[in-house]
Amino acid sequence: MTATVDLEPTTGSIYSGVIKEYHDVRGFILIQSPAMIRMQGQAPVVRTDIFDMVSTGEEFRLYIPPVQKFIVGKTAFSRPSKNSLENLRPQHILEALLVPELDESHEKWLLEESQEGGHRYYVVLIVEAAEGGELRLKRRAWFDRADLQLARMQFYEAQGLYVEDVRYSEYQDFQGVNYPSHIELVRPIEDYRLAITILKATFNQPIDADKFVLKQPPDTQTINLGVKEEKPSGQ
Repeated sequence: MTATVDLEPTTGSIYSGVIKEYHDVRGFILIQSPAMIRMQGQAPVVRTDIFDMVSTGEEFRLYIPPVQKFIVGKTAFSRPSKNSLENLRPQHILEALLVPELDESHEKWLLEESQEGGHRYYVVLIVEAAEGGELRLKRRAWFDRADLQLARMQFYEAQGLYVEDVRYSEYQDFQGVNYPSHIELVRPIEDYRLAITILKATFNQPIDADKFVLKQPPDTQTINLGVKEEKPSGQ
């Protein structure tokens, strides 16, 4: 998938006391199934980079030019930052845009019905066996009963921790692929939300591997998650 998008990331919340909104952010997204993603966000008018991030599955890299920080870590590592923009992770976007398929080797599904805001939904619960034989909820997939389109995905981690909520709307035909043009992602633990409006997109086209390489610029501060902070590169 190759896409040009408009982004509206809102960092902070009424609970943290810090709210910052960046309007009219232009974004560029590259996705290579199953786990590779590159995403850049540019400020309005001047179109300078706000962030540039990449993940190849096991590791992610995030460059934030306004503060000259270069963050590196394992995709499974989570340590919320006071600056919510630093909590952006490429794998969060990947999960939202490339909905994971059912892994029949260890996942099962259950079906229930629900109603919200005047709409009726089929809700597919994706579960897996946990210790003691109990079932652990991993995802909820909401399908609108009117057209059977995916309307919402909810993601859960161990002990039922609710980590991500994604809503899909305004489906369009992108060169033969029916795909939502508006996606809203909420990460309650990291305290940020992101609205994505897809302007144009192509699917099932090869992408050069070097597009998923993000090198650290000179004179940037390295933050290796799980390791103490390092000095700026080049010093």
